Amino acid sequence: MISFYDMARHAVESTSQSDNKITWAMIREHMGEILYKISTMKFKDPVKDGEVKIKAEFAQLVEDMQNAFRTLEE
Repeated sequence: MISFYDMARHAVESTSQSDNKITWAMIREHMGEILYKISTMKFKDPVKDGEVKIKAEFAQLVEDMQNAFRTLEE
């Protein structure tokens, strides 16, 4: 969650003076799937799923967030 917040804040601040401003509303609109994945992280069960699998899923989620913000900034 913190990574998403940091990336979103950076995107909003870095584009605030440009013609292609990124707003919180744009982020929410374009990243619904990622926001859903973030909200479902709390249901991960380390006993059932295993620590290695969960860490891999979280790493993939961070990569997906980075790609989504890169695409949004272009």
